[in-house]
Amino acid sequence: MRLKDVRIGTQLRIGLGVIMVLVALLGAMSWYQADKLWQETKGLYDHPYQVRRALSELRYDVQYIRQGMTDLLLVGKDKDRHTILQAIDNYEADAYRQFEILSDRYLGPRSDVEQARVAFGEWKANRDETIRLLDAGRIDEAARRIGPHGIGGEKAAKILSNLQRISDFALARGDKFYRTAQAERDSLMLGLWCLLGFILLTTMAISYQLLKGIREPLQELTSATGAYSGGQLDVRSNYESVNEFGMLVTSFNQLADSVQTELHSREIATRMAAVMLAEEDLRCFCRELLKAQLEHTGSQIGAVYLLNGEKSEFELFESIGLGEGGRGSFSATAPEGEFGTALATGRIQRISDIPADTRFTFQAVSGSFLPREILTIPILSGKAVVAMISLASVRNYPDTAIRLLNDTLSTMTARLNGVLAFRKVREFSEKLEVQNRELEEQKRELTVQADELSEQNIELELQKKQLDEANRLKSAFLSNMSHELRTPLNSVIALAGVLNRRLKDAVPAEEYSYLEVIERNGRQLLALINDILDLSRIEAGREEVSLSRFTVAELVNEVATMIEPQAREKGVTLLNSVSDTLPEMRSDFSKCRHILQNIIGNAVKFTEQGRVEVSAKQVADTILIAVSDSGIGIAAEDLFTIFDEFRQADGSTSRRFGGTGLGLAIAKKYADLLEGTITVESTPGQGSTFTITLPVASEMLPGDEWRPEVTLHSTSPAPSPQNGTRILLVEDSEPAVIQITDILSEQGYLVSVARDGKEALERIEQAVPDAMILDLMMPEVDGFEVIQKVRGREETGRLPVLILTAKHVTKEELQLLKGNGIHQLIQKGDVCKQELLATVARMAAKSPEKPAATEGKTAVKLLDAKPVILVVEDNPDNMKTVRALLTESCTVVEAFDGRTGVEQARAHLPDLILMDISLPRTDGFAALEEIRADATLCPTPVIALTARAMTGDREEILSRGFDGYLSKPIDADLFHQTIREALDGK
Repeated sequence: MRLKDVRIGTQLRIGLGVIMVLVALLGAMSWYQADKLWQETKGLYDHPYQVRRALSELRYDVQYIRQGMTDLLLVGKDKDRHTILQAIDNYEADAYRQFEILSDRYLGPRSDVEQARVAFGEWKANRDETIRLLDAGRIDEAARRIGPHGIGGEKAAKILSNLQRISDFALARGDKFYRTAQAERDSLMLGLWCLLGFILLTTMAISYQLLKGIREPLQELTSATGAYSGGQLDVRSNYESVNEFGMLVTSFNQLADSVQTELHSREIATRMAAVMLAEEDLRCFCRELLKAQLEHTGSQIGAVYLLNGEKSEFELFESIGLGEGGRGSFSATAPEGEFGTALATGRIQRISDIPADTRFTFQAVSGSFLPREILTIPILSGKAVVAMISLASVRNYPDTAIRLLNDTLSTMTARLNGVLAFRKVREFSEKLEVQNRELEEQKRELTVQADELSEQNIELELQKKQLDEANRLKSAFLSNMSHELRTPLNSVIALAGVLNRRLKDAVPAEEYSYLEVIERNGRQLLALINDILDLSRIEAGREEVSLSRFTVAELVNEVATMIEPQAREKGVTLLNSVSDTLPEMRSDFSKCRHILQNIIGNAVKFTEQGRVEVSAKQVADTILIAVSDSGIGIAAEDLFTIFDEFRQADGSTSRRFGGTGLGLAIAKKYADLLEGTITVESTPGQGSTFTITLPVASEMLPGDEWRPEVTLHSTSPAPSPQNGTRILLVEDSEPAVIQITDILSEQGYLVSVARDGKEALERIEQAVPDAMILDLMMPEVDGFEVIQKVRGREETGRLPVLILTAKHVTKEELQLLKGNGIHQLIQKGDVCKQELLATVARMAAKSPEKPAATEGKTAVKLLDAKPVILVVEDNPDNMKTVRALLTESCTVVEAFDGRTGVEQARAHLPDLILMDISLPRTDGFAALEEIRADATLCPTPVIALTARAMTGDREEILSRGFDGYLSKPIDADLFHQTIREALDGK
């Protein structure tokens, strides 16, 4: 058998098989040599490396023990003496561990290690004697023993000498390992090069033979295809073989024959199409069409019949070679003769058995001839036949003629319909031409006026679009940056927090500390991004003000509580001297909190010892809040720049205390936005005083502020989750899913996850959860649409929802969320585990699916027992009033501040709590949080009894979690009605 007749696949398999065997041989040899190198490397690691590391630790221990003995001389009988002795014991224990490593790993004489160990033991006895002398007060004698020339110094030097001998042997043994490994490497490289050269030669020989068997037929086939593509349609390949190339050549030759025939047919069809497109006049078109069809189909007779205006008959319009008998018309409503089938089916009909009485005859000099075949071609307009073309031949039609007519039928139909339509349009256009001339003159006059107005409108519209686009781009940029920057940071912070919890005690302490570094720096970067975005919104004029009423004490208490842990950690005293008697303010609570947080935070940061004090007073219609510290102070020349962006007093301040210089800049801009000011007085080295001046009542347009139910950095414990509490988490970010699921599942919640809004709605359709945690930015169906659809259903109308998002929520979006009963929001990246658990616990406790709020309250309806009502009120007169209203029908328990109120609630387990908002020590909001965080007290209804009765106060108080609202002075009827409804569980 010729090699060229062997199949290509067989040739390739044989060649590749030989190469794979050689490669396997190369791999086996490499593995053997690599294993030998590994043994040498392992020996190098087990002896020289481990021994020298143990020696390094031993020297370190000896040096520190000697230093510790010296320190004992200096401290005498001071209280630090015990610490030094403890450190010496620790280093001594570590030294014995290193001796164990040397005994196990050292390849030299065992006597070297034993001598060093014995010397260390003798030195220990010497140290014990020295310590005894110190205890006896013989300090001079002890000092001589410890000195370099004393017995203790000589013992230590002997130990170091023994360790040096061990080190020298280990170094020599390492050199020996290295030389052995180098010899093994040289042997491996020589063998590999030899085998690689043999593989390359074998591969080249096999490749040459395979390429030769492939190149020759490919060249023959390429030559044939090149000539064919160059226009030589008659060229064919002459290569002969039984392998794949022979089959490919045969297929090519057959394809070339088919393509040549097809191209010829298409060429004829193109010529006919050109003839049809050349004429617009109907009669000329039909005449040229018949000529072309007769020429290319071999017909002798051709005729075109058109449907008349009454659509009753087809009348002869043009013909070639048709005898006198075929010039009549035929019915369009009663199909007959050769045209009947074509009219009925709407397709080309081929008639071979021609009847003797046919009207189609071919007239010749020698007489009339009957055609052998007739072709009838219907022309359709929509579903109706509007023309018929009939061809006849005295010979049988070849298949190519039939295919030609089928290929050109669509063009012929479209073109004939177009010519017919053109004739009608031309007739109609002639009628309209006169009218158009009259209208044209009027149009010219109107066009001039329209052009002038259009130019003005275009200029105005262009300016408007530019302004709208600029505003849109600003808004889109701020919104996108808020989400796109926070989202990856949330992944870093969230997953770092998950690992922090999961890997505790599972990895070494040093590696575990890395997670704290990642999470801490992630939060610092998130704070920086928030500051930059806040600054961008302010400068772009997009920052919104939401007004509400609050007390100065409430504002300062919240910020001070937030910063207190930071101050306590630094050892700085944070004093809150703000009086509860100051009037309420009408301003933006969140921005005031931001200002104070930056000012007080800076004061704590730049104060290394001493105190930071916050005080406030009213001057006319303004509130002055002063923040004084005993920190490093600010130089006079720097006072004018500290409120500039990215500026601090000097570069060393940033390096020493951290920060970006944005905090004070944002605080200043917020103060300006709220019609206030910030001033500063400072003495370097003595401290600074920042004074924030804000109007008591802002004159800006009224607005609503969304103050979430969850207080940041709350220290109150979260209520325990109830068994079977189902939480639906709707989140498309995998890190956030892992973080939230990890936190909640650890507390016993049953968490199900939906990756987008559509899936969330499907899950709610199947089973309504007890509560839902929802992201706003999701593909397809976003969080806003999910909220609207959930609130639109009766069974989920009061489903508790917590918003967890990285998006900057605008004022309009806040209003939309409030309108759908959402009063809880947590920003991604700033998720605190305790805050999240407290929020979810309170949210789940309010779930309409859980009847806990009414269970256990039936006792108040017993005829023989009075309900117990706890009244928390700091004003004695108000307490008397409430007591007078309740004494006859209820048992009243009294408390005069928030802290006592919580304690009384836990002691008496009341059926109802009446809570004032402005309370000493702990205000009503904080007391409510502690009550809701207590699993026993959580179901107890709490009604706000307050003098805060301004517009919006009721909605704000209810949004913070109160079950009812009563304003002072008390309306007795409304008071009793509200009490009854609360006790009845309505």
